[in-house]
Amino acid sequence: MPPGCARNRRLTTAVVLGWAAISSSVTVHAQQGSAAAYPSRNILLVVPFAAGGPPDVIARVLANSMSETLGKSIVVENRAGASTTIGTVSVVRAAPDGHTLLASSLAMVVVPYVLAKPGFDPLTDLKPIGMTGVSPQTLVVSHALPVKTAGELVAFAKLKPHEVKAAHTGIGTSTHLGLLALMQAGGFETLQVPYRGAAPAISDIVAGHISLLMTAPSTSVGLALEGKVKILGVTGLKRITALPDVPTLKESGLDLSSLDEGVWFGLSAPAGTPDPIIDKINAAMRKALSDKAVIDILAKNDTTTAPSTPQAFGKLIQDQIGVWRDVMRKAGIKPE
Repeated sequence: MPPGCARNRRLTTAVVLGWAAISSSVTVHAQQGSAAAYPSRNILLVVPFAAGGPPDVIARVLANSMSETLGKSIVVENRAGASTTIGTVSVVRAAPDGHTLLASSLAMVVVPYVLAKPGFDPLTDLKPIGMTGVSPQTLVVSHALPVKTAGELVAFAKLKPHEVKAAHTGIGTSTHLGLLALMQAGGFETLQVPYRGAAPAISDIVAGHISLLMTAPSTSVGLALEGKVKILGVTGLKRITALPDVPTLKESGLDLSSLDEGVWFGLSAPAGTPDPIIDKINAAMRKALSDKAVIDILAKNDTTTAPSTPQAFGKLIQDQIGVWRDVMRKAGIKPE
């Protein structure tokens, strides 16, 4: 190669590398600048569930506290439907500038195993901000069912499976996942009856039309204290304050695997949202979750605060995708 050509190639390489370094520096400064100016308007926090459940309660409590830190209002909007995809897809399609956020949950990682075309990929279309909290589920049964413990329920379901009717609120919802985990842990099958929500399902349990439901304490504890239903166990690693005499399902010999840590919730943003903005939201979130008033409000709803970094939340999501893929396959559920 002639000396001139080699010299020209070295010069060209140096120029390209120089422009790459300048471009990278400009990008970093631009992101830092956008984070410094963030938020420039009110923030929309989309909850892909109906109002009243744990995801909605957590979102509204955090919105109040985080608004004070960020200096702009956080408006919570419920966009339920289609296995949470209506609300989730609306966030995926939003501008990645931190002004549209998602109240994410366990349902987010299960949807791809329920719907053939969910409209999003939880790993590539959303960016994790952080985990917010965990909530247990309660194993609620009708007084018409002749059992007093979780162990007796399993034995009865194995002996008379056609006499046990289990409710859930839709394929892939937390009540359905709790039921699947319970059946797989106990090694039994039962008739599954879908409902539009936990409220009508538990009403039928009170009436004796349905045998059992895995649901949030906010739905069941009050009725149990009134003697209208029985709670045989709770998920999680510790008993809940309102029912200190009710054992965890693990204490009863039922290992519900990933649900033993509780049903988790968090915050996510559209993919492409700059890291400095994600970090700013995460800091506001963590500050809110360390506030005693926030902790106390969520505790009354049997939700434990569990703030995390974006990286830790991202790892949780990735791990949970694998866990629930195996559970759904074992249950014979295929995307439709």
